[in-house]
Amino acid sequence: MEIRINNKKLDINNSIISIQYDDEKIINKLIDDYNLVVINNNDLFFLGDTVLDEISLYNSYPELDIVNNIMNILDLNSTFLDKKIVNLSTTEKIYLNLLRNISKIKDIVLFNNIFLGLDLNNQKKYIKIINYLKENYKVLVTSNDVNVLYKIADYSIITSKRTVRFDDTDKIYSNVKELIKMNLEIPDLSYITYKAKEEKNIKLFYSKDVRDIIKDIYKHV
Repeated sequence: MEIRINNKKLDINNSIISIQYDDEKIINKLIDDYNLVVINNNDLFFLGDTVLDEISLYNSYPELDIVNNIMNILDLNSTFLDKKIVNLSTTEKIYLNLLRNISKIKDIVLFNNIFLGLDLNNQKKYIKIINYLKENYKVLVTSNDVNVLYKIADYSIITSKRTVRFDDTDKIYSNVKELIKMNLEIPDLSYITYKAKEEKNIKLFYSKDVRDIIKDIYKHV
């Protein structure tokens, strides 16, 4: 599938693609241009009586296999579908918002700053869900925490002053000099590796796993 950002054509496939942007208009235009299904934790207004009613409002024939698989990741059993929405906790409402939007996905979905407000346990669950969905869909992810984007994304899009870069996540975030030039946030592990290479002349490889970096340090110091 081809999408455009700032008039640059980007070919994307079924994978996790992070977007680090400098202008909110970029995301809004992307949503409008491609009619994206957007999942965030802010939209907790519901019209249905029960959880299943709410899910069915958005899709008369929801993919219940997908919904059930997502529920399993969230540690929810089938009785959750019968629960009255008025009796749901805030966390359960966040789960419902996720489930009703999942049922609408056709090809591409945007998790827009989805980790905001989630505790560590729920962040891990959502990362599992995103990895599950990438098997069948194109999953776009934004976050205020660039470390999360670096950790989970297969590919990354970064934008700054109309400049757009799209590549493997490892390649994007190992080019720290360009990120500094573009005035973009840098993942902690990338920056630590960069400083060690530039200032201490330590031969390290860029890695998403801190354990690999520690092994490299012991190897070369």
